[in-house]
Amino acid sequence: MISSEFIKQQALKVGFDICGIARAGSMPQMLDRLNLWLSKGYHADMEYMAQHVEMRCNPGLLVENARSVICVAVGYKPDRTMNGPIKIAQYAYQQDYHETIKAKLFALIAAIKEEYPDFEAKPCVDTVPISDKLWAAQAGLGWIGRNTLLVTPSMGSYVNLGELVTAEECDSYDHPIENRCGECQKCIVACPNQALLVGETLENGQRIPLLNACRCNAYNTIENRSENLTESLNLQGYAFGCDCCQRVCPYNQQSLPKIMMTDSELQQLERLPNADASTFRKIVKHRALNRIKYGQWVRNIDKIKKTLSEDQYSFKKPL
Repeated sequence: MISSEFIKQQALKVGFDICGIARAGSMPQMLDRLNLWLSKGYHADMEYMAQHVEMRCNPGLLVENARSVICVAVGYKPDRTMNGPIKIAQYAYQQDYHETIKAKLFALIAAIKEEYPDFEAKPCVDTVPISDKLWAAQAGLGWIGRNTLLVTPSMGSYVNLGELVTAEECDSYDHPIENRCGECQKCIVACPNQALLVGETLENGQRIPLLNACRCNAYNTIENRSENLTESLNLQGYAFGCDCCQRVCPYNQQSLPKIMMTDSELQQLERLPNADASTFRKIVKHRALNRIKYGQWVRNIDKIKKTLSEDQYSFKKPL
């Protein structure tokens, strides 16, 4: 049996901001939530989301005899945002979180093995079929807000997530915390395409927030590979991802910046709208921006130029 406190101490030492541990097992409520979302067609053409659905809610199908899910988060709120007329989601400002979090997870495994040599775990960062947000909520890192993102008390939803799934038993486990959104619906109002739904009802009567990806700027600017985007889609200046629902969240507004942006880093990002294909690929190589091709980037920028005038843009430091 492994000390949960030891794991959390090591997680902070290797660079994670928060860590919680959930007991692995089948989670029917997670499965109901995902199946409802899929049944509505809200995953658009992201067919990979309809694969391994049970595995996402049951780590025992991912790791044999899984007993613990060690959930971690890293905050990414920058102290400054881009000033030009074209924006990208703030999580993409820095190096690709898939790379940085995976490196930290391997460092955490190594640190735990110093004390427990037989410790083994599978590191998970977004691409592995496990529900990052739902397991992070199960481990008490935060709750699922009306923006359908994990909202943490200290960093809001400006967090990237990762997990270690292990067959090792821990000496204690964390529990979900209560949803603290209250009656606030600022994120729902702020969405320029009404992609956030107030709530859908599960068979057990629970109402849960859902995201219709078909209307979401993040889906359309990143996952949508169509030559043209829907004419009515309002990108609000975002050529990659979208922060509209996050910028208005009270928990994000009161959280402290985690990333200090240099002038040169901001200038490099602001050169992107005018970059040719070669420059674009060079700049985005180790960023989450690498998720899209240059053709998609140009498509997104062209749509912004056609639908928004400059006085519709607002560039401020994160609140």
